Amino acid sequence: MAMNLEQVLATAKDGSSVHITLVSNQNNGIASYADGSLIFHPQSGGTEFGGPPLRPAHMESASPMKMYFSDRRLSIDPVPAGGFAPTPRQPFNANATEALSVSVAMTASDHKTINVSIKVFGNTVKFTMDRIGDLYAGVGPSLSQSSGAVFVLAFTGVSQLQIIH
Repeated sequence: MAMNLEQVLATAKDGSSVHITLVSNQNNGIASYADGSLIFHPQSGGTEFGGPPLRPAHMESASPMKMYFSDRRLSIDPVPAGGFAPTPRQPFNANATEALSVSVAMTASDHKTINVSIKVFGNTVKFTMDRIGDLYAGVGPSLSQSSGAVFVLAFTGVSQLQIIH
């Protein structure tokens, strides 16, 4: 179940893992899916004249997530006796993923817009996403031969850092 950003900010502490799901769809029918965790860092600076500049609360990947694509198919059907291998038909082949890094930065205090940066295929692209209910949606980069992609991000939970003494 998705959390809204206010719930994330009320729950997360510095170093917490914020779990997300990020999906995309393009006008050529290719969709993508990724889920994983971002490390939370609270707002800092900006409180003293001449002190460190204001840095809004932000979250970033500690390690890359796996991004799955609907056009990367896996053969799941047995080869008929004496026949040829059937055409692969299972989309989102788990053996053909791409590494995805994500960062999310808050913009305004009303949390209606967030700045998102994704790194996939070796390229980093920034775009904004707007709040729709408990989800964020925005037009981002094309992930194939398309004019762009619609991305949807859900915050799906927060895990606190466990300190063992």
